[in-house]
Amino acid sequence: MTEISFGFIDRRVMAAVERVAASDPDPGDPFRGLYISDEVALRLSHGEGSADSDGRLQEVVRALGLDLLEAAVLAVCSATELNPRYGRLYAYLQDDVTRKLPSPRLVGQLLEGEGLTPADVMVAFDAGGRLRSLGALKLLGDAQTPLAERPIKIADRLAAVLLGGRMDESPQPTRLRLIDLPAHDPGRAEAVEMMAALLARPSHLPIVLAGPDADTLIATALGRPLVAVHVRDLGDKDVMAEAALISALEDRPIVFEGLEDVEPADRARTLRAIEARPERTVLAAPTRTAALALGERTVLLVEAGPPSFAERRQAWADLTGVADTDDVAAKFRLSMTQIIEAAEVARLSAVARGLETPERSDLDAGARQASSSKLGELAARLPPGYKWEDLVVPPKQTEQLQSISAYLRHRDRVLSDWGYERTVSRTQGLKVLFAGESGTGKTMGSQVIAAELGLEIFRVDLATTVSKYIGETEKNLDRIFGAAEGSNAILFFDEADALFGKRSETSDSHDRYANIEVAYLLQKMEGYPGAVILATNFRRNIDDAFIRRLDFVIDFPFPEKEDRKRIWQKVLPPEAPLADDIDLDFLAEKFKLSGGAIRNCSLAGAFEAADDDSPIGMRHLVRAVANEYGKQGRLTLEADFGSFHEVIKVGAKAAAGNGFR
Repeated sequence: MTEISFGFIDRRVMAAVERVAASDPDPGDPFRGLYISDEVALRLSHGEGSADSDGRLQEVVRALGLDLLEAAVLAVCSATELNPRYGRLYAYLQDDVTRKLPSPRLVGQLLEGEGLTPADVMVAFDAGGRLRSLGALKLLGDAQTPLAERPIKIADRLAAVLLGGRMDESPQPTRLRLIDLPAHDPGRAEAVEMMAALLARPSHLPIVLAGPDADTLIATALGRPLVAVHVRDLGDKDVMAEAALISALEDRPIVFEGLEDVEPADRARTLRAIEARPERTVLAAPTRTAALALGERTVLLVEAGPPSFAERRQAWADLTGVADTDDVAAKFRLSMTQIIEAAEVARLSAVARGLETPERSDLDAGARQASSSKLGELAARLPPGYKWEDLVVPPKQTEQLQSISAYLRHRDRVLSDWGYERTVSRTQGLKVLFAGESGTGKTMGSQVIAAELGLEIFRVDLATTVSKYIGETEKNLDRIFGAAEGSNAILFFDEADALFGKRSETSDSHDRYANIEVAYLLQKMEGYPGAVILATNFRRNIDDAFIRRLDFVIDFPFPEKEDRKRIWQKVLPPEAPLADDIDLDFLAEKFKLSGGAIRNCSLAGAFEAADDDSPIGMRHLVRAVANEYGKQGRLTLEADFGSFHEVIKVGAKAAAGNGFR
């Protein structure tokens, strides 16, 4: 063989058909209708090949790196995809109208000659040969079918190319992921350049790039799109063959991902699969911890941190056309992939409203959507609906809360642009403690901060997170912080008293282990890039060593009379019908309630008034206060309720229905 084309295959098929027809012992066979006649086969065999098909065949042969014999085998096997007449001819040559796919034996018969025997051709079907290892061909049939008689099917992706289809229209891989070059420069030039330099040097050592956008950083370093394979599929021949075929046809180097999913029990198997590969293994990992899943195996590790503030700001500006993107870039520490997705959401949101350029609310909405995580499965999302004017706390506490908001808004500007990250040693996340009695504004304060910044806030109940079983608390915390990774959300840990205590006062092993749990929580807080707020009713339960590690500690005092009056004013909506006898001074002075309790009383009184079909009056609010006292285990003294004491007596409401008001 000196050339490979479909014209060459036509000539071989024609010669084979003529030989079979000439040797037909019974041209008048009465069962001729059950198979293809000699005349029909001869007529079909005189078809002509296509120059376009030949050109595409040569491109595939070059892409797959096939030799002359492998190219000829591929041409014979793919002919049935190009023209159905080949299927009828192959059925005729195999003396079975149902066998329209070639078998290794038929391919050998068609290609023998010029020094080649059918046995020589069989070598091309070896399981370790290029055609099958690339997944270009697959032998169908079961173990009962002789190997040489099994039908041969070419890969659908390969058929699409030979038929002239565009590569991106070919069937999508089932367990692979196609990674294109990013729509925007992913930044982190130092890591990209280091990766490119290492990939250019021949070595069999695995190379791992760890960090956000690891896959697109590798694609940028290579200047080519990638095909990603999960490390668990390293030993799956079908998946690896499909990846190899895509890699060859589309010039997509193979990169492996999923190191974060490797369990210790699977580590040895994964290492063996990596070491068995003839070429270098390139891996992408989301974090350094995930990159270390290979244990003590020597690897070349390139670390890429998250995009810098300047890189995020520039990407937002380039992708949305918005000039001032400092705010969204500072509040949402997104990966470059997330920014690209968020910018698209922001642009579409603006277009839907007839705007050419997104507004700040569009950017925030896109960023929140790109930040979505699985945190909602483990924590309760709090509605960030409150504003600063809704919060009633002393001026000192208001200023402290505003300082937290300012830190989260400007941290990248100060630490990065102003160079403070080189002069101070600290994490970029924020660790906060809110201390105060229940209902004094701890939760609302955190919601106000979230609302101002446009961030999501999730409430985690530490009372349900802490376990009496050793090691379970850490696992629960791992799940929470793992789910929060990349969410940019504020984490509000309520009921912190369930975990904290005086760490120095250890009397037994369980106390000592509680100290370990506290230290572990602090470690997770310091590793989280967003804000973590701990809420406690008893600051005295938290030792000074822990408090010194926090960035902000805010004490929420019990509201005084004037603050209680302001709270009463705010919790009675302007739309609500109020009776003329409402006396806020009396309510604020006589009833020492927290803000949360006052809100409860306002709502309970409103429902009672609605049931009476009357405006909200003092009798409704006073009865609600009495019920709140009962919940708190407090006595309803006449000295507190004064002239309204009769209203709260048992049966007073029923009497009111008969005229007692």
